[in-house]
Amino acid sequence: MLLQILPVAIAITVNPVPIIAALIMPATRWPARNGVTYVAVLVGVMAVFGALVLLLLHDATFTPGGRADLVIRIAWLVVGLGFLAACAVMVIRKPTPSGRGREPRWMRMIAAMGPAGAAAVGVLLVNYEMETPALMDILGAGVPASEAFAALTLFIAVACSIPVALVVVSIVARDRAAALMQRVKTWLTLHERPILICLFAVIGTLYAVKGLLALT
Repeated sequence: MLLQILPVAIAITVNPVPIIAALIMPATRWPARNGVTYVAVLVGVMAVFGALVLLLLHDATFTPGGRADLVIRIAWLVVGLGFLAACAVMVIRKPTPSGRGREPRWMRMIAAMGPAGAAAVGVLLVNYEMETPALMDILGAGVPASEAFAALTLFIAVACSIPVALVVVSIVARDRAAALMQRVKTWLTLHERPILICLFAVIGTLYAVKGLLALT
């Protein structure tokens, strides 16, 4: 089970959008407060969402001959096809030349916000669509509730590791890390689209194939 969910957790933590948001926090009016609020909400909402799914669906996975396994297999396929469709849309809808390399409006909005805005960004950037298939993997493993929640805890720790680490570094070593973090933000802004296309393609293929094999 861990071998199935850890690649998804890694894909979430290297997603450029939450990383860029973490890199912008030092440029806000309250860098430490906003940074801590952002990652706390990011981790907290992911934990609440995952816990609710496990609590609501966990018992159903142990019903012999029930529909739970079929539902999980169909969910794998649907999630996979959804990511592949999102990947195709991103490939087809190429950015205009004038938009390449420009800082998106949402980045400028983050820079001007307070703790309430940081909390809102944390809620919006929780990767529900990538967390869901990992939860299906946990449910599909048929493990006891204690092991399911331990797996969820490990998943969240990995999935949020880079944004949390960046916020910690920005608070503890702000002056020394500022130039490097700015370079990383600039690079991610330029390459955000191809990174997302690759992530969507890999996750989509993984779960589409997994769902098809499970249903055949």
